Amino acid sequence: MGTQTETEGTSTPLKPIYVRQTVGSFGNGVIGPYIAIYAVQMGASSTEMGWLRSLSNLFGNIMQVPWGAVCDRFRRRVPLIVLGGALSSLLWLPMIYVKTAWELIVLVALQAFISSMVAPAWAALIGDMVPQPKRGSVIATINAAASLGSITATLISGYIMASIGGSLSHMYMIPLILATICGFGASLAMLTLRERKVKELEKPKVHSWVNWRLLLRGNLNFRRFCLISVFHGFFMSIAWPLFPITVVKVIKADMVQVAYLSVISGGVSLVIRRFVGRLADRAGRKPLIIVGRAGIVLVPLIYAIATSVYHLYVVDFAIGILVAASEIAVFAYLLDVTPEEQRGASVAFFNTMNGFSTFLGSITGGYLTSMLISMGFEELTSLQMVYGISALGRLTGGLLFLKIREPYKYPSTMKAEILEMISEDVKKAEEKLHRIEERGEATDREIQKDFEWFESALRWRKEKEEK
Repeated sequence: MGTQTETEGTSTPLKPIYVRQTVGSFGNGVIGPYIAIYAVQMGASSTEMGWLRSLSNLFGNIMQVPWGAVCDRFRRRVPLIVLGGALSSLLWLPMIYVKTAWELIVLVALQAFISSMVAPAWAALIGDMVPQPKRGSVIATINAAASLGSITATLISGYIMASIGGSLSHMYMIPLILATICGFGASLAMLTLRERKVKELEKPKVHSWVNWRLLLRGNLNFRRFCLISVFHGFFMSIAWPLFPITVVKVIKADMVQVAYLSVISGGVSLVIRRFVGRLADRAGRKPLIIVGRAGIVLVPLIYAIATSVYHLYVVDFAIGILVAASEIAVFAYLLDVTPEEQRGASVAFFNTMNGFSTFLGSITGGYLTSMLISMGFEELTSLQMVYGISALGRLTGGLLFLKIREPYKYPSTMKAEILEMISEDVKKAEEKLHRIEERGEATDREIQKDFEWFESALRWRKEKEEK
């Protein structure tokens, strides 16, 4: 593929992509982790929280299939990324003036609907510009840049809101304005990226996105991955509306503590991604997907029994590891099992199916909790029962990923790569210690020379005084 060749050289730099991810993630990190908290603070019920999560997932994915088809047909990725990112970022501003949870839900859903054009174009752009053997490492680096921006922003925003206080609209005003500016600027940064212009004769034949049956029938790996992801996503999303309720009503965390929750998971992911990209490229995607997807059973289990914010800090530390392990591998695997001529539409279809799945899961979680409360169970007990259902489904769905198959052979194994990385880190540490020791010995020699000079100067002075 022509663009892959360019990537290996210097004619098509990835700098705009890193800028977009870092600045855009800074803007999202300023307010993203607090939107659900914002809704709970306005008095949103578990049902309304279910609608908040479900509609944002549904509208964020429902238009990805037609946008993916447009992306594949015209072979232009950047215009969709810029337009979707810029328009969706402007919708942060009206959230300053919302008075009810439903007003916030409508704006979040509309924002997700507009930004849905970005995901398929972004995936296709990465697939175009990065060769298959390097995708894991490059995606890990891009995500690390995004995490760095998001972590910094979340901390700043938490301290700002804790310092300002006052009414909700007053407290959230500065973060929402910052999110707008950063999101708009990050989108415009992509205009500096040069896409390779494909001549008509070079354009591969694009299959219609409407013929989704052909898309699934002709690609066994893609079909199996979609079905398992849909099942897993349903049970994973059941717990999503309940997490903010636990944070605000059960744990009673303040804004700074909410910031720490995001920062801990993001910071751990930032460190772990350094290793995950290499593991995905050298040992395969499947082991990381299984560990990440099955391991997140810990999250609803700990949230169900948490009585202190420190319990949530522990689980967010685990989330950082598991998310880093799975998200890079999932994205890389999805690019691996989709052909170039269908990549945009295939990724969009995958996201759309998961959007419907998480829509139903979040709605189910919200209504199920409300139903249990109406049946006479206490709110905490109702939350715990739904967390249990989510945990069981997450574990089952995670283990089902054992059935997926790698489309490529990899030169190493997970165990061998981990041992090699540990060995390399130990060697680097020993080399650094050796250099420190050498510098210390050189410093000692210099100090000894200074002492000798000082002593000779004292002797000369003493001898002069005696004479």
